[in-house]
Amino acid sequence: MSELPFPLFKDHKSKTRYIWKKRGMIFRDDGHFEFVYNEYIYATNCELCNELFPNSLNRQLDHNHITAEPRNIVCNKCNHHKKDVKKVGNNTNHDYIFKIKNKNYKNGYYFTAKIFRDGKYVLSKSRTTLEKAIIVRDEFIENNSGIYK
Repeated sequence: MSELPFPLFKDHKSKTRYIWKKRGMIFRDDGHFEFVYNEYIYATNCELCNELFPNSLNRQLDHNHITAEPRNIVCNKCNHHKKDVKKVGNNTNHDYIFKIKNKNYKNGYYFTAKIFRDGKYVLSKSRTTLEKAIIVRDEFIENNSGIYK
């Protein structure tokens, strides 16, 4: 094989396997994992937009959120633009609401309501409290029931 595009840290393979499984990815067997892992560590470009990965942190293994099978090695941008990604994340236990650390705010954080559809944000509004962010999200969903599923 050719030279790796990015250096690998100690125990990269076992830590990567752990992270992928933790994120719900399913591999048919050890051989399947080995194949996907080798494709991943040697990947230099996004399989969807063909952009060069600027660093190893920008390289992601995309997977089908229904079957949990790996699909593509993609950049962060393309990974977030996939149509089956219904939530960008959920670190507050409220769908589409994110708690963002920021020292400029009195309590050290704020909340953002974000909904992503067809490659763009259709809602991205920040509020100082969780309650206000929930209201923004719920009003958006109620007023845009045609695009929110």
